[in-house]
Amino acid sequence: MFKTKEFPSVFEASTAELVDVSNNLLTGLKINHNGSSYVVGELALLEGNTPHKGINNAPSDLDYRLLLRAALAVAKSGIEGPMCITTGFPSSTYGANRDAAKDLVEGAHTIDIDGRTFGKSPDVSIEVEVDQVEVIPEIEGFISGVRRGKLNERDPFFAVGLGYGTMEAALSLPSGIVQRTTTSASGLQYATKLMSDRLQQEHYLDMLTDHQLDMAMREGTIVIGRRKMDLTDLRQDVLSTYYEDVVSPTLKRAFDDSDFGRAEKMYVGGGGALFDELVDDFTDEFGDILSLKIVPDPASFISQGYALHAADVARRDRAVGLDIGNANTVINLFEEESV
Repeated sequence: MFKTKEFPSVFEASTAELVDVSNNLLTGLKINHNGSSYVVGELALLEGNTPHKGINNAPSDLDYRLLLRAALAVAKSGIEGPMCITTGFPSSTYGANRDAAKDLVEGAHTIDIDGRTFGKSPDVSIEVEVDQVEVIPEIEGFISGVRRGKLNERDPFFAVGLGYGTMEAALSLPSGIVQRTTTSASGLQYATKLMSDRLQQEHYLDMLTDHQLDMAMREGTIVIGRRKMDLTDLRQDVLSTYYEDVVSPTLKRAFDDSDFGRAEKMYVGGGGALFDELVDDFTDEFGDILSLKIVPDPASFISQGYALHAADVARRDRAVGLDIGNANTVINLFEEESV
């Protein structure tokens, strides 16, 4: 149903001449912007020194603008003609960023890239036209994926998205979201910071970025001083602390007993749903009262919901779901329907 493309949400300024270091645009993103050159995504992780990104950037920030341009260039390879894009922000920043994001995304874009990274010419210009833009809260994208995607859920349910920058939650009824229950809190960065603090008590981390630490936590190992360390026990500890300090109290404030009388299911997604440790914590707290379900493709699920939302506005062959996340930027297009 979906064609998913994603790259790490990191970038770094670079003046290096990078030739034939990648096989394609997605892994060889080198963007020219306002007179400077930046490696983005996988190429930044490979060739950069300290690839980085701020948390929950606004449309006015360089981080957001670079990742947007990179995402539009990647999306263009799968779309002919003008695009209809749905994207979003956490509930806590949605109101402040909605109009600025719409103004930034909508219209004509000329994206200049250095194609030498993947065997093309040094001056490649990609023309992108975006004629329709919808900006919605992230939790609405998540719920759209649950109700209108393959899950096709018709009953009331609790929705919890565990992103790197924020966790989002709400109660969804067939008639719509119960706005009283919509909430945002710190995301997995909370656990990553805890892990970094613990490691720094005994080790020099050599200026590792948040993204590199997040990758280490996902992989369960880290190399420090040329020695590979097992992070399994530490990961269990910091994720349990994150759940106890942030996730559980946030959900207790958002949902009251009457809400649990309305819904019997809870859908959990986002990158945090890939950690068995967090899933076990959800099961321990809610397993006796709710049916707990992990959405398919948790890390790209919100982008799928955005694409489904865009398909309500335009034909599917023009619809794009764009999630400029704090860990990864995810683009979802619709696969061509077979006859």
